[in-house]
Amino acid sequence: MRPRRQHALSCAVAALALLAATVAHAQEQDRPLVPESFELQDAAARAVSAAWLTDDERRALRVFHGVWDERDLDTPERRALAALATWRLDDPALQDPTVPAEIRAEARMRAGDMEATLTLLDGVDSPRASLLRAEALESLGRLALADAAVEAPVKRLTARAEQSAGDLTDGVLALQVRARVQGQPARDFQTMATLLARAHQDLDRLHWPSRLAEAQLLLDKHNTAEAVDALHETLDLNPRCGEAWFALGMVALDRFDFDQVRTAVNALRRLNPAHPLAMLLVAESALVQDDPESAADALAPLLARYPSMREALALQAAVEAIRYDEPAMRTALDRYDELSPGSPLAYYEVGRHLAMNRQYELAAEMLETAAKRLPNWPAPRIELGLLELQSGRDANALAALEQVAELDPYDKRAANSLFLLRELTGFKQLETKHFVIRYRPGEDEVVAAMMPEALDATHEELVERFQHEPDRRTVIEVMPDHQFFGVRITSMPFIHTIAACTGPVIAMEVPRDGPKHLHFGPYDWLQVLRHEYVHTITLSQTRNRIPHWLTEAAAVSMELAPRDYERCQMLARELEQGTLFDLDTINWGFIRPRRPQDRGLAYAQGAWMVEFMNERFGESALVRLMEQYAEGKRENDAMPAALGVTRQEFLSSFLAWAREQVKSWGLAPEPSMDDMTDRLIRGNPQLAERLASSQQARLETIVEALTEQVGLPSNGDPQRLTADLWPPLKRPKITIDDTTLDAWLKEYPDHPDLMELKLRRMEEAAGGPTSEMVPLLERYLAARPVDPYPHRKLAQLELEREPVLAIPHLEFLDVREEYNDAYALELARLYRANGEPAKAYAKALKAARTQPYKAATRELAAALAIENKDLDAAREHISALVLLEPDRELHRRRLEALGRLGTK
Repeated sequence: MRPRRQHALSCAVAALALLAATVAHAQEQDRPLVPESFELQDAAARAVSAAWLTDDERRALRVFHGVWDERDLDTPERRALAALATWRLDDPALQDPTVPAEIRAEARMRAGDMEATLTLLDGVDSPRASLLRAEALESLGRLALADAAVEAPVKRLTARAEQSAGDLTDGVLALQVRARVQGQPARDFQTMATLLARAHQDLDRLHWPSRLAEAQLLLDKHNTAEAVDALHETLDLNPRCGEAWFALGMVALDRFDFDQVRTAVNALRRLNPAHPLAMLLVAESALVQDDPESAADALAPLLARYPSMREALALQAAVEAIRYDEPAMRTALDRYDELSPGSPLAYYEVGRHLAMNRQYELAAEMLETAAKRLPNWPAPRIELGLLELQSGRDANALAALEQVAELDPYDKRAANSLFLLRELTGFKQLETKHFVIRYRPGEDEVVAAMMPEALDATHEELVERFQHEPDRRTVIEVMPDHQFFGVRITSMPFIHTIAACTGPVIAMEVPRDGPKHLHFGPYDWLQVLRHEYVHTITLSQTRNRIPHWLTEAAAVSMELAPRDYERCQMLARELEQGTLFDLDTINWGFIRPRRPQDRGLAYAQGAWMVEFMNERFGESALVRLMEQYAEGKRENDAMPAALGVTRQEFLSSFLAWAREQVKSWGLAPEPSMDDMTDRLIRGNPQLAERLASSQQARLETIVEALTEQVGLPSNGDPQRLTADLWPPLKRPKITIDDTTLDAWLKEYPDHPDLMELKLRRMEEAAGGPTSEMVPLLERYLAARPVDPYPHRKLAQLELEREPVLAIPHLEFLDVREEYNDAYALELARLYRANGEPAKAYAKALKAARTQPYKAATRELAAALAIENKDLDAAREHISALVLLEPDRELHRRRLEALGRLGTK
């Protein structure tokens, strides 16, 4: 898979490159990860077209830079180079004995025929031949011979002998083989990076193979940003470099950006419709999407053509693993071992994909085997360490990552996780019957101390619901800030959430205000941990085989808060537009949303489908479905077995049920506002003509702007050109005057859209809610029970008149509020004034969960706990105040006084 080095050209070409090679940095920053195509960099284009080149030199350069056409392929060697570049490994030119042995040998090695590779290289001692020989021997498991094979090129590096950019690059790649086989000091990474920089900066600025090698080196260290820059520059210098397209596709896959993966696949297929790297990338993508059948389909023609291709055979073993067919997986591994005895590659690939599927035990076995087979290769130990970290076996993770640090201190993921593990050794912990709660000493104890009783009660409720109890205590890690949390979950410091579950471990960042890069703000941690603990249960229940959408849906369905109005509106809108997910696309709404609303929609729709499942198939339906997944069945088989319907039948029935739900929410009134507006326009020809003229003018303005800015055609139908980009332009907006609104309300007195419009106009006219609005507010509340607007206005009015009557409305608002303590605090005061201390304390407790570091809230919670005769709870809050305000002696005196009173 290594590019052949550039033919030697005159020093004038290098000089031309030094003078002409510039690419605008701003343009680089605007590029997508995987652009649709690359144009040859100006400097390379000038070098290729230089007038003083001979025809032979020009053809050689055009082949080297991937811009050849058939006229350039006028010799067997150039035809062979073009075939190798596009991975047409069966091309007759690659069997031509007049073609240099290194080119033919590399083709055989890519196809997996290592013995033929060695035969072709017999007696050839070029740096390229030494590298290829070493890679073939390494693949065959002959590590001592592989090490010996790189001796000559490595010596040339250490002797600093004069070399071309190509020979220097091959020497660095040989050094990488030695690093894997022997294990090398940490300085080798910097040495390799320095040598590659010399190759493409000092020796030949147009030498793309050195930039490709640099990119691969950076990817090995998980330095993705710099690696992508290097891959882009590689393709600027050689748009036909399949290895660079493949590497960009793999980076996109790491980000779950499947659109960009497809772009890379399409680029490879333009180079070669049957490009092996395209097939490997499709298979990798299918495995990441938990679709082993599609992965197998992608690999089948590749293995039929190249039955010994090692990368394809390794992925075939991973396919069997993700099918949960362990005997077939081990058979595939044995088949790989027959070709490459002792090689770690297949075990590594299987372990990597099993870890991604949270099959922790088997993944650990595979990765441990890979690490034992090549002890000095960091990759399997990194994956093993991260796997152990996610599965809660911190001692194992620490041992693995400390070994990695010795082998490869430059890997960012491993370094971040090792730092975290060492920090965790200083954490304190609380133990309950079902949980181990870990936290950093200091103020964060005020959060951890609230958890034991609440979490154990949550455990009992959720175990009863799902009829399953995890086989070990769950670890709750209370992370002091967002960067700690991000490393805990992803091994990198940035992740856009506040809590996450990896199975037996739940990590959360503390709920508090602070700098945005450290804290995401307050939230009710019990609500969040309840959601995450459902994941722990359902993952354990199904042996981590539950579809992503269902574990999220089950978790949302058990949250304390009902569905809020924004989610109701979103679901109603997506249902009406026909843009709800199906059971294939919903999983990726969570991980790689295509539209801004997709992630939220996936959560909301999943929970909606579970609600439907409970109602239509019974409360036990979810448990029955889990049992099917635990047995390793896929959704196509699991749903008919558990529910008696196919996936399509389930979805069709759900959609019909959902339409009735939306009607019950008051979000599908009849007639719709659009229908009434259309009727108004049809009845007023002058209005219709004026609107049509205004609409046409707006469309023409937009088309003119599009033509100038993005190159749309300047002729054609404006409506057709803009309809998809600006859907609102399909329907003109008109203002409904008060007379028309009152007439419509008289005709449709229970129409929620009309009532809301009337209420908002009344409020605007009066400068706020008034008592005259109350009857209409109550009617609107009944017609659209999911909207918080009437509750807010009625609460506002009642607080001024009869505060106790505001309680039901504030309860409606508070139960849906997760990030703000205002409603809970107001309710605590109202219940206290109404002589209901238990309810008052419950609300103060919620406020304290949401803002646990807020001293005033803790003061109120302590006072209400005493009034509720719960001295243990009062002691907990005053102990928190001692930590939060250590200079206030009053808190210690209160704590001592509580001690004298005893416990309840």
